[in-house]
Amino acid sequence: MESEEKGFKVDGALKEKIAAHVKELRVKNPALKKVFPIVVQGDEYDEKEVYVGYFKQPDMSSFSKYISISPKDQVGALRELGKDCFVDGDKEMLTDSLFLFGTMAQLSSIIQVRDSAIVNLSKPGK
Repeated sequence: MESEEKGFKVDGALKEKIAAHVKELRVKNPALKKVFPIVVQGDEYDEKEVYVGYFKQPDMSSFSKYISISPKDQVGALRELGKDCFVDGDKEMLTDSLFLFGTMAQLSSIIQVRDSAIVNLSKPGK
């Protein structure tokens, strides 16, 4: 697989397979608003060439757990987030080597912050 700036290139056939599976997951569970497929390239000693996991956006409970653990143990916090948000795919992605050197780097992308702003209506000097 070709190298990219952040990882490796996922070929068109795999992208199509992933997109079809995401649609299938949403049909099975309409509550899944966002599904984040994460692809990790296997190493020479792994069973597979490519691992694919499907993760959902964290709910309040999962996010709260992540926030409470992260100041003390960032790796542990991301591992818990991964376990809590895993929907389908290769569970091996949550094991030591695949997690530490593949999945973990992408998990922060499932915590997407929306653009927001405070509208300050107070008048200056009052």
